[in-house]
Amino acid sequence: MTPARQTRKVSTGTVLLLAGAALLLRQLGSHNLFFELVWLTAIVAAAVATYRFLAGRVPFRVRLIAHAAFGLFALFSLHRLAGAALLGFVALFFWLLFTSPRAGRTRPATWQAIVAGAVGSVALVAAAGAVLPGTDNGVILFLGMTATFTAVYLLPREKGGARWALWPALAWAALTVLVNDPSGALARWVFPLALIGVGVALFGYMRGKR
Repeated sequence: MTPARQTRKVSTGTVLLLAGAALLLRQLGSHNLFFELVWLTAIVAAAVATYRFLAGRVPFRVRLIAHAAFGLFALFSLHRLAGAALLGFVALFFWLLFTSPRAGRTRPATWQAIVAGAVGSVALVAAAGAVLPGTDNGVILFLGMTATFTAVYLLPREKGGARWALWPALAWAALTVLVNDPSGALARWVFPLALIGVGVALFGYMRGKR
């Protein structure tokens, strides 16, 4: 058997095994929230370890299939966190791409970090909605996007950072305040927010000068 055919058979077998196990767990009715959190953590850890192990050993499409199999396994074996888990695995895949740049690239792709942060923020909103239904979780999206662009700004350029990310970070921070200020008392938020923005800008500037 050629290595390519063997790899395809292993990938197919892994997908079928995980799908069967997921359906079995779903039939058992393990819908306790604590169980789901622990179970999801274990699946994420296994997915990350598998991706790291396969990196450089198998073609990219095999790693993609393996990661998708873990994501589908989480989707079918979970109940309350199923939607959040699926989005989380999409975000995790782009994060793994960002932290494991492909051969021939001199630096990680910034857009991968942004996609990971954006989808991850939506996943957190979905998770919060599942854990605390009926609450307004929109602030999580705004905070997540602010954190994403702030992290991209603070990262060194050779590690995928970008100085232009400061402006989207400040814009998302301002939107966070605007949409969560029903009393209209913006004045008491502006000065602390400005101090934080200047502090982040100075910190990123000093890192860029090193």
